[in-house]
Amino acid sequence: MAESPYIVEVNEQNFLEIVIEGSRQVPVLVDFWADWCNPCKMLMPVLSALADEYQGRFILAKLDTEDPQCQAIAAQLGIRSLPTVKLFKDGQPVDEFMGALPESQVRAFLDKHIEKVVDNRVEQAMYLFQQGDVEAAKTLLVEAYNENQQNGQTALALGQVCMAAGDYESAELVLKNLSEEDANSTEGRRLKGMLTLSQADTSDKDLQTLATEVAEDGNSKSRYHFGIKLAMQGRVEEAIIELLTLMQHDREFGDDAARKCLITIFDVLGNDPLVGTYRRKMFNLLH
Repeated sequence: MAESPYIVEVNEQNFLEIVIEGSRQVPVLVDFWADWCNPCKMLMPVLSALADEYQGRFILAKLDTEDPQCQAIAAQLGIRSLPTVKLFKDGQPVDEFMGALPESQVRAFLDKHIEKVVDNRVEQAMYLFQQGDVEAAKTLLVEAYNENQQNGQTALALGQVCMAAGDYESAELVLKNLSEEDANSTEGRRLKGMLTLSQADTSDKDLQTLATEVAEDGNSKSRYHFGIKLAMQGRVEEAIIELLTLMQHDREFGDDAARKCLITIFDVLGNDPLVGTYRRKMFNLLH
């Protein structure tokens, strides 16, 4: 396997050049390790994999504390336990952690200090999406996502476009692969909510047929699916009104299905002013 251009071994001879001077150009993550240290051996593959994944957005510098040429550096920097990992920026250590952290925590540590890459393809894809060219947008996002599935911006955009394309299976796979941070973001919760609505949309009747059934006899099942289909088509306020009506006239339908669906819609809407207005109406119906 070829050596990574993003991983270097440092010692007394090159520490100044690679770590101190180098960190003025790009962050340098220094891993203080030793061969006898088992946690070091657990951590190093994690750091190496992230260095390759981030593709030069930081340099991983490995410093063997058993090397006589490195011991003075370790002592000067106050290394007391192994592994210790220090991040250098602009010639100075700015943060550190100790112990063999899991990959998710190391990633979170890095992301506090390293700018995220903005993929122009995401911007292009969302422009196409807004123009109604859903398939072209999806093709562009799939390409970007396959290159880097850890990019939350790309993943969330792809999830949104897959939902619009009716490709719920792909959207669900994207959701499952999101980091905890991205899954709990406004966009992540919105994606989860839309998937929940799609799973509840079990009626094979079209919107017009359901609208007719609701108008003719106020059938609870028809009204429920009518509300869901309205929400899935972006007619959210109309959907909320239908589901509130269902709550008012048939609260027990589907084991309180209307209320549960409303909560999902509110989660999808995030900070939209509609949420405050209609959440109060729902509360009044409940009490």
